[in-house]
Amino acid sequence: MSCSPGAVGSPWLRAACRSGGPLVRLARASAGGIYDELASGLRGEVVLPSSSAYDQARLLFDTRFDTVMPRAIVFCESTADVQRTVRWAREHAVRIVPRAGGHSYGGYSTTTGVIVDVSRLNGITLDPSRRAVVGAGARLIDVYQKLALNGRTVPAGSCPTVGIAGLALGGGVGFASRKYGLTCDNLLEATVVLADGSAVVANAHAHPDLYWALRGGGGGSFGIVTRLVFRTHPVGQLATYAIEWPWPDAAKVVQAWQKLAPHAPDGLFSVVNLNSVVAGRARITSAGQLFGSADRLRALVNPLANAGTPTRFTVTSRSYLDAQEMWAGCSGTIAECHLPPQGQLGRSTFKGKSSFANKPLSLKGINAMIRQIESRITTGSGSGVILLDSYGGAINRVKKDATAFVHRDALFSMQYLAYWDPSAAAEPNLRWLRGFYSAMRPYVSPFAYQNYIDPDLGNWERAYYGTNFDRLIAVKRRYDPQNVFRSSQSIPVKRR
Repeated sequence: MSCSPGAVGSPWLRAACRSGGPLVRLARASAGGIYDELASGLRGEVVLPSSSAYDQARLLFDTRFDTVMPRAIVFCESTADVQRTVRWAREHAVRIVPRAGGHSYGGYSTTTGVIVDVSRLNGITLDPSRRAVVGAGARLIDVYQKLALNGRTVPAGSCPTVGIAGLALGGGVGFASRKYGLTCDNLLEATVVLADGSAVVANAHAHPDLYWALRGGGGGSFGIVTRLVFRTHPVGQLATYAIEWPWPDAAKVVQAWQKLAPHAPDGLFSVVNLNSVVAGRARITSAGQLFGSADRLRALVNPLANAGTPTRFTVTSRSYLDAQEMWAGCSGTIAECHLPPQGQLGRSTFKGKSSFANKPLSLKGINAMIRQIESRITTGSGSGVILLDSYGGAINRVKKDATAFVHRDALFSMQYLAYWDPSAAAEPNLRWLRGFYSAMRPYVSPFAYQNYIDPDLGNWERAYYGTNFDRLIAVKRRYDPQNVFRSSQSIPVKRR
């Protein structure tokens, strides 16, 4: 699923969105019975628990889900492979879940049934109309690289190993979003394998109801997406900034940032990050990107810098691709943006929650946020982060019912994150995170971002989808009436 612009590996916005890069090609597992039947008709491969490749193949990027043991992982290499797998699963009453990048915050891309993995559907081409035609399993950094070589981009997130399908289906917010919209706003067409094994192409003219739902309705509810077509935009040089202040400046900085960021010119996207990443102390930083010159960017963010006494303030002109590599925390080569052996990124142990602010945080709300970050220094075994990502601009000019993504009046999103060592007890860290979220509830809207999907969220239907939820149910009933594609927070066939 998508990671926020703050959930990156850069020194400025480190909030660990590190996950599975492309898997190496796995040897076909020896299978008996129904699995031999499935494997015999696939271009791809079936990996069973008896295979030496199984322990790697089953993992998501969050180690919290390492105890889940699927019956099989099916690596599909074509839409036809996905169709065959879906039909096989229906015939044998086998539970299946789709997986692209394996980034689901709730672990919904794994199962004790069978994972339908589309990571090998990773082609990226630019057609004569300059539309990007992308396989559902393409990793975000590879999409950025391929398109940037042609001077184009799709606005998306910053986590390099996220799969493009999960990102787009839930929304997709990143450093180009205030300029060009969400990833889902730029989705023109999708090929989807439905519950009966048929494949349809959904766009504004064919299956428009499904097309509407796929733009923000979340992944894993309506079918398995295998191919996406996006509108692209021109990119070249741009400018980035990074600022750090002493922790006592935190309240003044947040006040200044929320006055500036959601109302800035469309070309500027910025993030403020409060964290306890450094052992024994808290930090406040901000970073952002402007489609414009370094001088223009410095002028725009000077009022923010002057809200306190910065210990560091840099503004840099760079290419679009260089900026995306920098946000991803792999500013050397693209290869660094993948897991070993191809790259240098690793997996993480973490839990996230989210809110939206539809009005500025009061000083009481800001102080509550600061106290919670300070409490993390002595609570649990790891780090704590809150990331504020600016909305407004092109994001908010789309009507709430134009796509399934309903959060069009937010000033900014808020992502709460707890990280800890995988060998440590989870509960103290989860308790801190729950307490942080609870402490902020009086100051924020009742909504949450579906790409930061949260199994603990009670009224998730309203929180993720608001007034669009009933329409999503109608689409679900039409395309998956037997609820084949389901999780604890997938779109249901009827209200609870």
